[in-house]
Amino acid sequence: MANSSILGGISQAMANRNYRIYTIGAIPSLMGTWVQRMAMGWFAWELTGSGAWLGLIAFADLAPSVLSAPIAGAFADRVNRLRIVKLVQCLSLCQALMLATLTLSGVMTIELLFGLALVQGVVQGIHQPFRHALLGTIVTREEMTAAIGINSTIWNSSRLIGPAVSAVVILNLGVGATFLINAFSYVPMLIGLYMINAEQRPAAPKSLTRVPAEIMEGIRFVTGHQFIGTIMFMLLVFSFFGRATQELLPGFTGTVFNVGADGLAMLTGAAGLGSLFSGIWLSRRGTLAGLSDILIVMVLLIAASQLAFVATDIFWVSLTVFIAWGFVLNGAGIVCQSLVQATVPDTIRGRVVSLYGMLWLGTPALGAFVMGVAADYFGFRAPIAGGALVVLVTFAWALPRRNRLKVSINAVAKETS
Repeated sequence: MANSSILGGISQAMANRNYRIYTIGAIPSLMGTWVQRMAMGWFAWELTGSGAWLGLIAFADLAPSVLSAPIAGAFADRVNRLRIVKLVQCLSLCQALMLATLTLSGVMTIELLFGLALVQGVVQGIHQPFRHALLGTIVTREEMTAAIGINSTIWNSSRLIGPAVSAVVILNLGVGATFLINAFSYVPMLIGLYMINAEQRPAAPKSLTRVPAEIMEGIRFVTGHQFIGTIMFMLLVFSFFGRATQELLPGFTGTVFNVGADGLAMLTGAAGLGSLFSGIWLSRRGTLAGLSDILIVMVLLIAASQLAFVATDIFWVSLTVFIAWGFVLNGAGIVCQSLVQATVPDTIRGRVVSLYGMLWLGTPALGAFVMGVAADYFGFRAPIAGGALVVLVTFAWALPRRNRLKVSINAVAKETS
């Protein structure tokens, strides 16, 4: 039954002791993550003045996740998820301490920075499927949408606040202090994880040689499941052709609007603000019922807002449109994860949510590369508009499947009411 209080599903999810402890610990940890992310890019530029090195640092932070997530997803169904999340937090703390030590001692080089970014990319690739699978372990299906929405709200709040904090710290204390702040930010998270009691029954011990087969089992489950397969296909399309738009913003703002870094920051902040609103809205809404309809409408609105974005030469209009774009894009991602988490059996949860993470985090980088190459030939407007049209076709493909999706998710919703 949906929560009728002012906070709606938020109060219901936060009433769950394990989830409440996890969330309170995650707030400083995510803030520290964004403080460090901004600082690493700044430091790479400060060390080299090279755009290529900036790209390599970003690559090191992302690419390992795409490779390690499916393997980690298989192990998330084999071993104790809470224990591995604790281990990953310890490794992240050590990485941040190493960054701080090398930077504050004055011996940091761009090669060392790249190596430590690569380490963090691998660690985060392991963390992602375990974190998502742990969420499915500590909250009920009825609490799932609110819990994912709260996590998204915290993430996007940190994305708005963390870089500003990082800039202030860099100006007053130096870049090394930002890494130290991030290291300390993991302590509340670790304390919280040791306070959580998560009931999970890992699979019986199996040979490591079965890991590739287990990964393929997860892929076959997704592609063969009518409901989850449809959700994941929509996620693939709007991640590749929608989320990639944000990766093209540096070139778009310069060539279309003729604004500098301040304009880029404003557009990025507009998308983050919209994302924050959708996280809060879906957290309050709480219930699973009706989410499939919301997803299909949001896919349509992703295409519409993206077309509106490329249709204007007025910067302030584009800011307003990008708030709406951030709202529907992030909302669609929350809905997809909620529907998948509510439907997938716990025995295969780690492998399925690792595929969700690959699509949500990995495909935008590939989409940005493809659309960026097209932009060299056709300008920035055409690839973004073309991507919107592909998303629009996907909406048309999903519309006849609306009733089937609705029946599937309403059945799940009734089980939780």
